[in-house]
Amino acid sequence: MQSFSQHSDLKHNTKQADFAQNLMSSICGDHRLETTYRNTLDFQYDGLRLPNKHMTIGCIQYGANVAINISQLKAYSISLPLNGKQSLNIRGEHYQSDQSNGLIVSNNDFQDLFIDKDCKKLQVVIPEQSMQLVLSDLLNHPVHESIIFNPNMDLALDQMIGAWWSNIQNFMLVKSQYTDFYGLRMFSEDYENFLIKALLLSQENNFSEALRNLSSQEVPLFIRNVKKFMIDHAHEMLSIEMILRVAGVSKSKLYDQFQYYYGMSPLVFLKKHRLQKVYKILSSGQQQDISISKVAYDWGFSHLSRFSQEYREEFGENPSETKAKFQ
Repeated sequence: MQSFSQHSDLKHNTKQADFAQNLMSSICGDHRLETTYRNTLDFQYDGLRLPNKHMTIGCIQYGANVAINISQLKAYSISLPLNGKQSLNIRGEHYQSDQSNGLIVSNNDFQDLFIDKDCKKLQVVIPEQSMQLVLSDLLNHPVHESIIFNPNMDLALDQMIGAWWSNIQNFMLVKSQYTDFYGLRMFSEDYENFLIKALLLSQENNFSEALRNLSSQEVPLFIRNVKKFMIDHAHEMLSIEMILRVAGVSKSKLYDQFQYYYGMSPLVFLKKHRLQKVYKILSSGQQQDISISKVAYDWGFSHLSRFSQEYREEFGENPSETKAKFQ
C-alpha cells in the first residue's frame, strides 16, 4: 500500500480503484471498495489533514457507482453531498443522504456505504481517539468506550448541524490559505476542538444525555424554566409578558442571559422551535391532505404571509415545497 501518512495537503485523482481505496484507507481507516469500474473511475480528492487532532477535511467524488464495506474504522467519517446521493445500511436500517441530510459512519459494526456516480461530497474524518479526548474534556472524566452517533444529520431540523456544515464549507473555500500557514498547529488545536465539541453537542449520540445533564446544571434555573415553558406552551399565543412572569427577572436580564446561553432571544427561540415543529409535520409525508395554514395556526403563527417568509428564511423553501417534496 502506498503511504500517505505524512502528507498534510492531499490532492489526488485517479482512475484506479486500488489507489482510491489505499488513499481513503489512510484517511478513514481500512475498508473495502467495490465497483464494476475498477480501472475507469473518475476519483478526485482534495483535502487537508490538520496537525493537532489529525482530522482530515476534504471533498471527494468517485465518478462511478461504488460500494464501501466498512468495519472497525477507528475513525468517524462524516459526509454531506454537494450534489448526488449516497446511502448507508447498518443493522438493518437504511439511511439516505443528499444535500439536506448528512451521514456519520461511526466505528461500529459492519456497514455498507453506497455512493452514486454523480455524488460529490464534503467529508470530515475524525480519529476515534481524538473524539474520545475531547469528550473526556467535556465530561471531566476519561472516556474509553466507543461513541456511537445517530447516522442521520438533518440540516433542516437542526440549525446547529446546518451551521456546522456551513463552517466546513467555508473552510474548504479558504483551504489553500491554511496549507502553508506558519501558525497552523496553534490554530489547528482550537479549530479542531471547536469542530469536535460542536459535533458532540449537536448530533445525538450515546453520550448526549450525559452532556445535556452537565449543560443544564450550568444554565440558571430561571432560563431553564423559561425554555421549558415556551416548549410546553408553544401551541398557545404567548406574549413576552407571560414569559417574563415565568422568568421572575427583568426583561433586560432575561434577554441578556438567554442570548448568552442559547445565542438568541427567547422569542426567536420560540419562533424557531415552532418552525421546526411545522417542518416536521409537513415533511412526514403521512397526511397528504393536511392544510398548511391550519398547521401554522396550530403552532402559533397568526400571520400567514409572515409565517411563509420566516419559514423560507429558515429552511430555504416554501412550506408548500416541503409538503410536495415528501408526498
